[in-house]
Amino acid sequence: MAVAEIEDLHGAYIRLTERFKALWTFHQFLKGVHQNFLGEAPPYSIEFNGIYDRLREVSADVSSAPLSEDARDRLDRIDTELSLAARTLRLSDRTLSPSLVRRFFDKVKPQDPKIVYHLLRFYFAQPDLDADTADKVDFLVTLAASRPEAEDLPREREDAARLFEAIVSGCSWPPVSDEEAGALVAALDELAGDVSQASSFEDLVRGKRIENIRTIKRRLGYALSNPRVLASIGIANVGTRAVFRRFFAEEQKRIEESTERIETLEREMTHAGTPPEEFRNFRAAREEFARLQEEANVRAGDLLALKHRIAAVLGKFDLRALDPEEIDDALEIEDGDDSPGASPAEPPLLRQAVDKVLAAVEMGDGSLKEITNLELESWEVRAAKRAIAEKGQPISGRDALLLEGAALRVRADDQYAEWIRSRKMGRSLAALRAAAGETLGLAAGIDHRFAELIGEAGEDSLPEEMKSLVRSRFRLLHAYTRLWLLHDASD
Repeated sequence: MAVAEIEDLHGAYIRLTERFKALWTFHQFLKGVHQNFLGEAPPYSIEFNGIYDRLREVSADVSSAPLSEDARDRLDRIDTELSLAARTLRLSDRTLSPSLVRRFFDKVKPQDPKIVYHLLRFYFAQPDLDADTADKVDFLVTLAASRPEAEDLPREREDAARLFEAIVSGCSWPPVSDEEAGALVAALDELAGDVSQASSFEDLVRGKRIENIRTIKRRLGYALSNPRVLASIGIANVGTRAVFRRFFAEEQKRIEESTERIETLEREMTHAGTPPEEFRNFRAAREEFARLQEEANVRAGDLLALKHRIAAVLGKFDLRALDPEEIDDALEIEDGDDSPGASPAEPPLLRQAVDKVLAAVEMGDGSLKEITNLELESWEVRAAKRAIAEKGQPISGRDALLLEGAALRVRADDQYAEWIRSRKMGRSLAALRAAAGETLGLAAGIDHRFAELIGEAGEDSLPEEMKSLVRSRFRLLHAYTRLWLLHDASD
């Protein structure tokens, strides 16, 4: 056998052993996610021990001369086995959200950096790219680009580029030109510089510094596999994480101080009767924020939504800055609007859903991207912006109805998608069924208010106003019906 062929077989064996390591590591990762967060074993079976034994057996043949006649056939069969294993692992991975990847690393905190490298090699070995894969790669790239001794400091650019060059060596995605890669690197570096110049949390969020980086990353496509681009993404992510953590620590301190003040106000008002709805809304938002913190899944919008609830309470009920003669007026709660579109006392769940819409619109300033992500109508965006200008409070009963309808529509669509995913994975639907039932109950009430307002509008209303009400109502009904069919079938 020619020397060149011997070297070729030996190289094939080395590539197979590296691929086996990546697949075995990915299997261990999936096993850890399922055990820690889903309370079950992964829903597949792969004979890794058998594949390993066959690799060991063929290693003797490719490491010594003369080579056996069937060495290449045996390597080809192992390659096929690994391809089937990779497909099985990929199908299982697709059922897991990117947030579970973040939660796994936050909870387990693996110390071996090779784990991150092998997971990235697995993703870059896939034949295609989707949004969830891009999000998972983005998170893992942040870990890989961090210095081992200081996670809030990035590696040197040359070091990071060499690392990612080795990781993507087996990637088959279409390459980008050097010119395109250079333009993307320059844009990412510029946006990372903008983040580093932020002076406060509000500046970071409302200046859309983080969102601008997210936007360009969503548009990368297969350029995500370019080592230079990956190095810039990793450096930008590490820097953004450090800035966010610094401001988050400052905001968390303010939140704790505000929470203490709100709890004091609530105790004072409890002596005189049931505290106003704003206090229950704040508690619900605070509990949701605490849950996200526990899951290591807090985003800028979550923090902004909680600050809206804090402002709604303290802005209305904190009496420390008022003159004595103003106290009586400050404690008066305005009578509700009795018009059909007026919102009754808002349940905490509904307030949370509305806050999610307000936070998203405020972060994006009502841009086309935010409308696309939430699938908001233009009149719903305008209602949200008017409410934001009034510290989260709709300016009319009509605006309140539009916002609540949009918020429950988004919630119903999210729960529908989660129900489908959970059913495919064989998860328990008990908690989701209860949450969906709450959504359906609220949606039914809002649909009734839509019907009343549309009926009262009559012929005097402008065609555009009537169209907006009817379209928002029927979009809510569509989301309601899809969720109801799943909920009803499970009863």
